Amino acid sequence: MTLGGPASPGSGARGNPAIDRSILGEWLAGDDAAINELLAVFRDSIRDEQIVMRNALSAGDLTEFANACHRLRGAALSMGARALADVSGVLYSAAKAGDAGACAAGMASLQTHIDLVVAEVP
Repeated sequence: MTLGGPASPGSGARGNPAIDRSILGEWLAGDDAAINELLAVFRDSIRDEQIVMRNALSAGDLTEFANACHRLRGAALSMGARALADVSGVLYSAAKAGDAGACAAGMASLQTHIDLVVAEVP
C-alpha cells in the first residue's frame, strides 16, 4: 500500500468488507450483540486515535503520531479491519522514518478507510 492514494469508496481491501466480522465471531461465539457492541467501542477509539494523529502531525510530533498509528494498527487487526491496519502500518513506518510529508499525504487514505469501517458499524 502506498500513501496518499485513497481507497475506492464503498470497498475495503480489494472490494471486501472493511471489517472481517468472522474474526470477532470466533472470539465471541457468533454473539451479534456483543460483536456490535465491541465494534461500536472500536469505532469510537479509531476516531479518537485519528484526532491524536492530526494533533501530533500539526505539532510536528512524529513520535506521538507513530504511537497513535501503532495503537490504531493493533486495534484494527484485532477487529478484522485489515485495510485500515495496512494504512496505519504504512503511516507508522513513515513517521518512524521522519517523513512528515508522507504522513500528511497519507491522512486522506486513512480517512477513507476509517469512513469505510464506520459505515459497517451498526
